[in-house]
Amino acid sequence: MRIFISADMEGATGVTSIAQCDSRRPEYAFGCRMQQRDVLAAVRGALDGGADEVIVNDAHSHMTNLDIGEWPKGARLTSGSPKTLGMMEGFDECDGIFFLCYHAMAGTRCAVLDHTIDPNVVYSVKLNGLEVGEIGINAAAASGKKIPVALVTGDDAACREARALWGDTAVTAAVKKARGRLAATCLGPEETYKIIYDAAIKAAQLVRGKKAPVLDFAPSWIAEIAFLKTAQCDVAATLPFVERLDGRRVRFGGSDSVEMRRCVSAVLDLAGTAPF
Repeated sequence: MRIFISADMEGATGVTSIAQCDSRRPEYAFGCRMQQRDVLAAVRGALDGGADEVIVNDAHSHMTNLDIGEWPKGARLTSGSPKTLGMMEGFDECDGIFFLCYHAMAGTRCAVLDHTIDPNVVYSVKLNGLEVGEIGINAAAASGKKIPVALVTGDDAACREARALWGDTAVTAAVKKARGRLAATCLGPEETYKIIYDAAIKAAQLVRGKKAPVLDFAPSWIAEIAFLKTAQCDVAATLPFVERLDGRRVRFGGSDSVEMRRCVSAVLDLAGTAPF
């Protein structure tokens, strides 16, 4: 059995500040340490839960945050960018998926560092009429291959977002309680290590027993993106498959959920080049 881990950073133990997630800032070293510790807890839990191999995709920013030097036998790291599927690169080679250190979607009240993919570009994303963040977008991509998302870790808001998608079948591990976008009551790393490790064992066992949830997402999809700036919409609307709806919004669709993930990334990457 092979487990895929998509590892972000904003939902890591102790992280509450943009600076802790920014490689240009001295506080970034703390964010990396906390992300690394949470990921290692999940890796070891997955292996002890029956996984033969764990593939970790570094999924934050430039995707070179994790240090493979401490990793146990059976763990693999996909590092660097760009990658065709970004945060989900390599998921289709695995049997189950963990989302580590994830955060809630843009606009979520009382959620640490809430955003959807690019906080400088995206106001909101909808798939088939449902507003989603990275948890929903990435889970929808996985649904096309019938691969379950067995574990989500992050703050309490991210965990609620996961449960809203999967209900009580979702295994979640909250490492902090949000007090606002830039504040949280955080559990200590020794405590969160055990919480994540235990949750990863349970999640891996669900994957092995074929009881982990696959998101119910129709193969045919329509994505609607609202941008922060009209110039971003101007640029995105130059793509031939994109329909402009108004000053801020575009719409596009298809019939393959993996293609959806690529299209969303392409539209947002292009929109991010717009001058302000």
